[in-house]
Amino acid sequence: MTYPQELREHTYFSDPSYPFNIFRIRQEPSNMGAPSLYMHWHEHFEILLMVEGRAIFHIDSKPFEAGPGDIVIVPSGALHVGYSAGIGPLHYYAIVFNAALLKSNKTTDPMHAVYIAPYLDGSLVFPIMLRHTDTTNAVFKSVLEQVIQEFEGKQRGHELLVKSQMYILFTLLSRQFMPDQLPEKVKASHSRNVDRFKKLLLYIDAHYQEPITVAQAASIVNLNPYHFCKTFKKTTGSTLIEYINFVRVNAAEKLLLESDLTVTEIAEHIGCGNPNYFTKLFKQYKGIAPSQWRKDALRS
Repeated sequence: MTYPQELREHTYFSDPSYPFNIFRIRQEPSNMGAPSLYMHWHEHFEILLMVEGRAIFHIDSKPFEAGPGDIVIVPSGALHVGYSAGIGPLHYYAIVFNAALLKSNKTTDPMHAVYIAPYLDGSLVFPIMLRHTDTTNAVFKSVLEQVIQEFEGKQRGHELLVKSQMYILFTLLSRQFMPDQLPEKVKASHSRNVDRFKKLLLYIDAHYQEPITVAQAASIVNLNPYHFCKTFKKTTGSTLIEYINFVRVNAAEKLLLESDLTVTEIAEHIGCGNPNYFTKLFKQYKGIAPSQWRKDALRS
């Protein structure tokens, strides 16, 4: 469903390459029916963890009342709004993140394709409401509390721990809620597609320095460009250009460590050409500029 652009929220992320943020919502005191979350939608996931008080959230027009310890998972693209459902203090966290947070460096991981990718691309969705009265949900609350503690503590490397914990959360949720027969079906489909794309992946490994178009790649696996794009993303979890860039950045990492080439020379060698674009690309995938990565790697 497509909602009006004027209701779209442009969520603030301090670093666009790290699309994650936590918002703390407090209302003291709170009146029954008072707005606590204005109506909006965005392309990100949003997880609400209730701490104190009660609230009612309307998600794609369906009401969900939540109290302390409850977890509300707002799917990507869902229109949502929240109101106080009590007269006392109201306190909860809104954890907002883009699917890209859990996609980087997972392009060739078959288990990611089976258990995580279907939820990231929206082909499967988690339950919206996870009640604290269901003891099986306690582990999800525990992981979210660790995420909040790390994010608010801002200690060195907290970004990696937060990302890892969110990956653990999605894996645990997938373990709990993925239909029993689906993993085997996804594995079988993934295996067939991987076999089909092996020739192309080997070609990319050998020619990543050269421009590779969608039409060219599609012809290698005997698919039309539209069907190719759809199948390639489903198989690898990334678009063709994202996958090629992933291969290029990994090749650059090796050159940074094992050669005396400058960053500009490495950019040219892997097919990026523009060193500024290469630096931006490397930082997007590795979270650090290539020159700094080399210094840190050599120092260690």
